[in-house]
Amino acid sequence: MILLEKYLDYLPLESISSTDSLGEGHTPLVESSSIGKEVGIPHLFFKSEHMNPTGSFKDRFAAVEVALMREAGIKTCIATSSGNTGSALAAYSARRNIKCYIFLNEITPINKLTQMLVYGAKLFRVEGFGVSEEKSRFIFQRLHDLAREAETRLVVSAYEYSSAGMEGVKTIAYELFEQLKGVPDLVFVPVGGGGLLTAIWRGFLDLKAQNVISTMPRIIAVQPRLNDTLVTPFFNGSARAQVVNTTTAVSGLAVQIDIDATRALCAVRESKGLGVLVSDKASLAAQEELSVREGLYVEPAGAVSVAGFLEAVAQNQVKPHERVVCILSGHGFKDPASANLIASKSEVDAIDLSQLDPGLFEC
Repeated sequence: MILLEKYLDYLPLESISSTDSLGEGHTPLVESSSIGKEVGIPHLFFKSEHMNPTGSFKDRFAAVEVALMREAGIKTCIATSSGNTGSALAAYSARRNIKCYIFLNEITPINKLTQMLVYGAKLFRVEGFGVSEEKSRFIFQRLHDLAREAETRLVVSAYEYSSAGMEGVKTIAYELFEQLKGVPDLVFVPVGGGGLLTAIWRGFLDLKAQNVISTMPRIIAVQPRLNDTLVTPFFNGSARAQVVNTTTAVSGLAVQIDIDATRALCAVRESKGLGVLVSDKASLAAQEELSVREGLYVEPAGAVSVAGFLEAVAQNQVKPHERVVCILSGHGFKDPASANLIASKSEVDAIDLSQLDPGLFEC
């Protein structure tokens, strides 16, 4: 059963077509083999969203968004992206024969551009987009006006702009409940714009409203220190997110305006959750730990949740008996530069097999 059909009652769709899906969702929930146990948290799980068709959780959004376009008879997709949204929309648009135009910020990695181009999208880099809050807000408004003139809509993977499509991301919560046969105690979520965290919380709220669950998880927002839009306001008691410094090198998590960050801030508070800040260096270290010790190949943004988990453990914020889930949001092929840093620590040796010493293989 495809994702859209299984959860149709929870989604803003009237109908389902087999060509609305690329097989998104139903991603593995992988139990930690070493990281959790070594820090005294034996029930640690990784939600492998990097295993979606185009390599990120954004496929859940794109599947619903493009299905809504099909229902509305829309033939043109105008979107903004820092990478993963564009790849997902380009793929699902290609499947529905929808023309896809994507407007990019100035720092989108070249490999993410390549993935969008492979699916046939038309790309535009916009000067100043992603550089400052003022410029980014102006560009968003201009693109919104252009989309209206073209009799379509601006697609952004955020509740602020594309709330109906974002409901597809809620399905992560439904799957976690099914896979764990219950509710996790803590869910660590990487936060850039805040839409992913907001959607997961809304998914658990759905389950509670339907009396499927009676208890709720605590949602832990994890952000790079250089994109601290939510965490400091959380601890300061602020009602809204802030935009002060968005210079993180972690691709996809530098968001220059408050799109869904205030929504995510409210969700963290409502869940009695927590905010955690991590360095870019810690995120890269977590990426390496996941690959060489757990066999999970994710991009740095996908490893931010694990870096946050380790920081929370160090702060005694996680109890040994608790069931913990870290959301791994994107695949490692999205960021080959960081993967090359890990690979460069090992060498490929030339060898004469006739001279090989069997002692090489001793543990």
